[in-house]
Amino acid sequence: MKCIRFSALLAAACFVSLTSCAAPRAVLWDGSSVAAGHVEGHLGMVGTLPTATMASLASGTLEGIKVLANGRDSLSDSVMLRKGARTLVAAGLDMPGANFVASVHVGIGGGAELGYRREGGANAFALRYQFLSAEDGGWNAGTAIQYSSQDYDIPITAISDVQKVLGYSFSRQDISVPVVFSKPFGVEGKYGSAGLGVVGAWTRTEYGFDPHGMYRLWGDTVEVLEKLPHQKTSFFSYGGMGFVRLGYKHAWLMVGLNVIYQDYGTYRLPATDPISLSGLTFLPSAGLEIRI
Repeated sequence: MKCIRFSALLAAACFVSLTSCAAPRAVLWDGSSVAAGHVEGHLGMVGTLPTATMASLASGTLEGIKVLANGRDSLSDSVMLRKGARTLVAAGLDMPGANFVASVHVGIGGGAELGYRREGGANAFALRYQFLSAEDGGWNAGTAIQYSSQDYDIPITAISDVQKVLGYSFSRQDISVPVVFSKPFGVEGKYGSAGLGVVGAWTRTEYGFDPHGMYRLWGDTVEVLEKLPHQKTSFFSYGGMGFVRLGYKHAWLMVGLNVIYQDYGTYRLPATDPISLSGLTFLPSAGLEIRI
């Protein structure tokens, strides 16, 4: 019976897929691991509210870059070009919106568990370890390491058109390490739990521009817009989270909020100055957790 239920949870996790551009950074865990041979599944949604990139994705900017996308001025306006390229970078780094998320974790013994998570268009794999039990000190606590990777196709039509014109490509890999503490409600958390934690992460990005049919004025000379292939950057981020889980025995509703500070670094753009972005990202979440 466990194998059948596990297969159903895994199928649900693999089925969830969106094309939005947000890496799986929200911590959706109370720090307690399932026993060997048991399974935990999570189905829900995670929102993304990035302060640094929302201005670049404002409606006024999107309306403006439609001119660039429609190719009305192949002799590119430098201001419009900069807005379009900045919008592409911002969308790849942190697209505002919401994603479905599904995960499956299997206990392997000794307080450890292995898991798979699908969020938006990203795949993530995690090893989680519970190092403190409520039986010892009244609190559960655990840490984890999660790796995720994603390539981006921008879902908003106006931006995806600019992506094609500028030949923009973007991929990222994220490694995150949370530490979570929780106070269980009832024996072995039968009624749920509440807690908080901290998280640190390292992100590696690779991006490039390969413009098609785009030109610029350089003095009195018309030149093809430069290509910038295979650009690489990396940055660290860190933050905190809080959550509440309420339910009974094997099923709980979990709501939480993660707040992360990110200094995304500097990104080169064709025919204009580089841009730098930094700011807070708010990640509200809600979902159903099941343990069997």
